[in-house]
Amino acid sequence: MYFGLDIGGTTLKAVAVDASGRIIGRETLPAGGRVPRETLFAAAREAMAAVGGGRAPDHVGIAFGGLIQPDGTMRTDSTNLPNLAGLPLTQAFADILGVPCRIEHDGRAAMRGEAWTGAARGIRNAMTVTLGTGIGAGLLLDGRILAGAHGGAGEIGVWHLVAPPEAGDWPTFEDVAAPASLSRRAGREFGELFTAWRAGGGDAGSLDKVFGLIGQAIANAHLILDLEMVVVIGGVTALGEPLRAAIDRAWLAACPADFRRDLTIRLGTLGAYAGAIGAASLWCEEETRP
Repeated sequence: MYFGLDIGGTTLKAVAVDASGRIIGRETLPAGGRVPRETLFAAAREAMAAVGGGRAPDHVGIAFGGLIQPDGTMRTDSTNLPNLAGLPLTQAFADILGVPCRIEHDGRAAMRGEAWTGAARGIRNAMTVTLGTGIGAGLLLDGRILAGAHGGAGEIGVWHLVAPPEAGDWPTFEDVAAPASLSRRAGREFGELFTAWRAGGGDAGSLDKVFGLIGQAIANAHLILDLEMVVVIGGVTALGEPLRAAIDRAWLAACPADFRRDLTIRLGTLGAYAGAIGAASLWCEEETRP
């Protein structure tokens, strides 16, 4: 069995999977960046014990919601896990769990999961786009996950896709378009806003802008990378085909027709456990893991 953890801002997800990526056990606990460090550590131990069905892991792959620095730490200003900022993650969790650990950025881990056994299985050039508290991406190019020279590949959420204001901070892509940001500004859940938008009501201008920016981001990435598929992941994918179709229309509008090259937009198939499954795949044989 392979064991994976995905530690995000509000929840900790754990899986045990077999060699084909099939989930044998799963667990979600309300522990993330907002709890004391020791509480998070205890939750990680509890989750690993729960998903193994009594079998202790030989090793664990862990995905974190944050930019992992070359020294294996995260900084407070680039993670939704401030309780882990500055911690040498690999060694710390190996000590906590009592087994060797490998670590990964959550966006890349989700791409690993979807490439291994999800929506991008069999695809060699793909990108995940995570729509949630923030916006992130994972890149699969020529059949390999791309981390970049400094481990920062896929940080599309901090792109500047709107004109700078005359005063104040320049909003990023995720400041404007992340579902959580939009919900916070509107005081309503994203699903409600989306349903009203589709019906021609609500604050149509805001949703028009959001989907326009998502389409622009996908088109820009595709024009640079020449992708086969974009896999949209995150809680909002529960909205299903209407969401996928809205993103598809937006990217088609943003990309010149001669350069679209049959790019496919799909929703992820692994749900909330994509990152944990991808983290588990870090321990697959080198020639088989994405």
